[in-house]
Amino acid sequence: MRTRRRWPIVLAAIAGCAAVVITYALTCGGAGDEELALPDCGDPQRPTTPGIDVSYYQNTIDWKRVRKAGVLFAFIRVSDGTAFVDPLFETNWSKARPTGIMRGAYQYFRPDENAKAQADLLIDKIKRDPGELPPVIDVETTGGRSPKQIARAVQTWVARVREKLGVEPIIYTGPDFWKTEVDNADLTTQPLWIAHYTSACPTVPAPWKAWTFWQYSDRGELPGITGPVDLNMFAGTFADLEDFAREAASRATRARRSRRPL
Repeated sequence: MRTRRRWPIVLAAIAGCAAVVITYALTCGGAGDEELALPDCGDPQRPTTPGIDVSYYQNTIDWKRVRKAGVLFAFIRVSDGTAFVDPLFETNWSKARPTGIMRGAYQYFRPDENAKAQADLLIDKIKRDPGELPPVIDVETTGGRSPKQIARAVQTWVARVREKLGVEPIIYTGPDFWKTEVDNADLTTQPLWIAHYTSACPTVPAPWKAWTFWQYSDRGELPGITGPVDLNMFAGTFADLEDFAREAASRATRARRSRRPL
């Protein structure tokens, strides 16, 4: 992801060496409803589901062509903190919906800004149409804050979104960032979306044991999008992805019952 702009438990070793295969499928098209398997990394029969994430950097997107190319989910940016609302969010959000692509909103998080205010901005943008996937907090900058301060701010954002939207949010981060800048804080109650550009299996930052989503490239090419786009995969079939979305809502309900509202 750029600045301006599982729950199925899957062994991290399963994840890996298929960036080339998935990139080919996304770039060259296909039926779009077929399951894509990861070869030669753990279980060769383990299927994955291809997706992307976008912001205004991708300019105007032809979502029908994107879906025809095989993309089954997309994370769409709401804002960069509270100061910059993505000017193409509403367009992307509404245009992706009729294609059948599962949508999730993400927010580039600024630890030096008010965490509740950032969460409320995202909540306001999607409260009438929350999408099909849980919202995401994109944690990849410190804002000059300490690891403990960042972890607390993330927890505040997560709790706010969980309470107001009734779904368990996803955390997006990089393995090195989480280790060095967040001191491997334990937020394993949240699904992990890991950003690691490698042809090998991605590194999962402790204390998570597995990834749910993997952003494996920021240089993807895809029909319907001009220029590079971030490529992702979900650890499971499309049916697993649908189950994951339902479970995220169920888990949030259980969590809200055990916690006082913010």
